[in-house]
Amino acid sequence: MAKVVRFFLEAASPHGMVARPDQLGEPGSWRTWMVTGGSARGRAALLAQVEEALAREDREEILSLYNPKELAGVIVPARKVSAADGDRFPSPRPRCPGGFERMVSLWDCLDQGQLFAARRELLNLSGEEKRLRKDAGGYLYAAGALLGELASVGNAAMDRGKLLAYAQRLALREFPRPLPGGARGKESVRFLSALTGEGPVLLRETIPLAAPRTIAIEDSWGAVSNALLEALRELALEAGLDVITCRCPLFPFTKLEYLLLPGPGLGFFALNPGNAKAIAGTAERTIHASRFSDMALLGERRARSAFLRKAAAGLLDQAGQVLCQAETVRLELDRFYHAAMDQAAAGEIARQVAAEMMQ
Repeated sequence: MAKVVRFFLEAASPHGMVARPDQLGEPGSWRTWMVTGGSARGRAALLAQVEEALAREDREEILSLYNPKELAGVIVPARKVSAADGDRFPSPRPRCPGGFERMVSLWDCLDQGQLFAARRELLNLSGEEKRLRKDAGGYLYAAGALLGELASVGNAAMDRGKLLAYAQRLALREFPRPLPGGARGKESVRFLSALTGEGPVLLRETIPLAAPRTIAIEDSWGAVSNALLEALRELALEAGLDVITCRCPLFPFTKLEYLLLPGPGLGFFALNPGNAKAIAGTAERTIHASRFSDMALLGERRARSAFLRKAAAGLLDQAGQVLCQAETVRLELDRFYHAAMDQAAAGEIARQVAAEMMQ
């Protein structure tokens, strides 16, 4: 039976939507099909049809940040091919059009006259969706600022030397020793959690598939867990292990949430009040941040830390509610585009893409 793991390649961050189309493959040996135009539901249906043709292959399903029940991409490592919703993963310009990206357009499947007749509704809905997403971004920015302050409290109390020495010992126990002159491991970047159009989602079922053994790093401040995960990431890469680094959606370039090592089947993750309930029972053991921290200093700032956590949680909840409203508007907008699509023509394009990917 084919192994299927699920990730996101997008995040709703304090600085807007962050997408990682660079993770769909490398020019030279890979090929990716970027599907643009039509309706979002039509693009997701095309990707689902392509995935059905590749059902016997081990693959990654990339879920839509707007609607995690829909596909935004499919990655098949063994064949070095991928397909994605090009409107969800826009790039400033294709890296190597034709030689890497195969552009697939559904624009010709749309009845342009039907859409022009509905232009007032389309413009109003598009404006409303944009407004709601901007409002959600404001809540996320404020939440990020509070959690950044919380992490600074943890950083001030952290004994970095002690933490790095522990990371070395842990790596020696869990990783193979790096061979002299050995190749460095390869890194894939994903998101395992996201604030979506249906609220916060953690793809918990992916963890045991990629890493049957997991170790939690309990940390209510977010500093120790990030520093330890970053140290273990670097040590794993030095040991020649391929790693999957799953970044925090609020800090998509600076903070790690999960580190998965498919080779030895081992994973590490940050355990905090925000994910404790969703991820309970998955770790074989827990490392506590207190062993690397000045607990007296943290105790002095306990009241402030509690306020920061509570306020950030409230802001994230507000952001989630607004994103759900934006998703309702987006679905109404997409309904017009889907009604204007020639489904038979889109289905034929899907069959062509599936056949090309199977070659």
